[in-house]
Amino acid sequence: MKIWKRIILGFIVVIAIMMVVDYNALRDNIQIIRQVDDLELSKRKELIESYRTAYLLQRIKSNVRELLLETEVDERPDEIDLARDEVTTAIPQLQASIQELKAATYLGLNREGQDEEEQEELERLNSLLDLTPAFLTGLEKMFELHDQGKHKEADDQFEDFVEPLSREMQTVAAEVSSGAEEEIQWAIQQLNMRVKKAVEQGIYLSALSICLAMAIGLLISRSISRPLMKLIEGADEIGRGNLETTVELNTKGELQLLAGSFNQMARELKTKIDSIDSVNKELLESNRTKDTFFSIIAHDLRNPFNAILGYSYILSEDYENYDDEERLQFIKEIDRSSRITFELLENLLHWARSQSDKIKIEKQTVRLHDAIEDSTDSHSANAKAKSISLVNEVPPEMTLEVDRSTFAVILNNVISNALKFTPDGGRVVITAKQVHGQVALSVKDNGVGMSEETMSKIFLIRGNKSTLGTRSENGTGLGLVLVKDFTERNGGSVEVKSKLGEGSEFIFRFPA
Repeated sequence: MKIWKRIILGFIVVIAIMMVVDYNALRDNIQIIRQVDDLELSKRKELIESYRTAYLLQRIKSNVRELLLETEVDERPDEIDLARDEVTTAIPQLQASIQELKAATYLGLNREGQDEEEQEELERLNSLLDLTPAFLTGLEKMFELHDQGKHKEADDQFEDFVEPLSREMQTVAAEVSSGAEEEIQWAIQQLNMRVKKAVEQGIYLSALSICLAMAIGLLISRSISRPLMKLIEGADEIGRGNLETTVELNTKGELQLLAGSFNQMARELKTKIDSIDSVNKELLESNRTKDTFFSIIAHDLRNPFNAILGYSYILSEDYENYDDEERLQFIKEIDRSSRITFELLENLLHWARSQSDKIKIEKQTVRLHDAIEDSTDSHSANAKAKSISLVNEVPPEMTLEVDRSTFAVILNNVISNALKFTPDGGRVVITAKQVHGQVALSVKDNGVGMSEETMSKIFLIRGNKSTLGTRSENGTGLGLVLVKDFTERNGGSVEVKSKLGEGSEFIFRFPA
């Protein structure tokens, strides 16, 4: 065979081999891209539906709690109906979300070499599906008891059965969402294996090309080996957790497409992992806040009720055994505990409504002097009892654009706080002035003051512990949290200045 024929034949063989290898590599790459796309779709849906399931469970619990609480108070039937409607609406949404979660989970199954992980995922899903009927049955039974007027039994049904089931379902939903990261790692491993396989085929092609035609082999080696080495290096970096890695190839064709897909996959994996971390942090913070909220209810609400029950029992059982002065002292203690309980319940309700976004801010023009006068009038008895001067020095003509009800909560809490920590014979002064297009409202006292550490925590529900006032007045720890929240909802800001032994000043700034 002539040399030129041999060269052509060798060239054809090399071309044929390259075409076969390229076809197999492309087919494998398309297959893995499709698998990863399917995995991405299923995991995205799994994350969304697991979070939605957890959210709907929390929403149902919150509305049931509000329904039970409003039933005990029996002052706002509209709130009871609204909470009942919210639960009724959320139940079918929860069932639909769980079915969507089931569909998404099955979409991500049938992965080669992942039988054990698939079985664990199915067990978690089946656990959630098994818990759902019991949870809904428990809710239905609770509502039956509630409709029959058996409020105590309904409350016990919720606390002993519905709440634990809901918490268990939320835990399972969280486990389902956490499995997404393992699925992503699986995708990285699959991509790494495919790239390594393509590298092995490229090396084999280069060796065969050198045997058949040195020039063509060298060209093929340079045009394929280097890009593939960059890809494997990038895959190794991603395997070590460096998701910022990108592969830049100065070439065209399938390798460039593979590099583009590789880089896109790395970016999407990083985005999903960051999203998972962010959601996990938010859920952790939400659980911590919820635990603090429950501890406030369990501790601060029980103490004043113990005092009320104790003194009222003494008066009812041994009334004749005490003189008028002692009975009057008992009545004063009952009155003091009742006021503490009312303040706690009022702040808890405001806080709960604020967290569920049921408070609507409807701004209107408010005469600042009159609004403060209303608030000081409601605290005049407490001020008089401690001989504290409660002074309103706000100009009569000054106005603000704020929501009247939330602004009243702000004033009541900050004035109550000032009276609580001001000793007998002290002074609380309220002033206001316009500064740089803002209204600066100041509530200043000459009370006990605060340390720097205390000031750094007074607006946080976690880490903020209520302290006793100058007459051992108790508090909830929620008042100033509400003050900051409602101030910001009205477009304002709050600043506190204080020194131990010199008093405190709360400064509010609202748009003029």
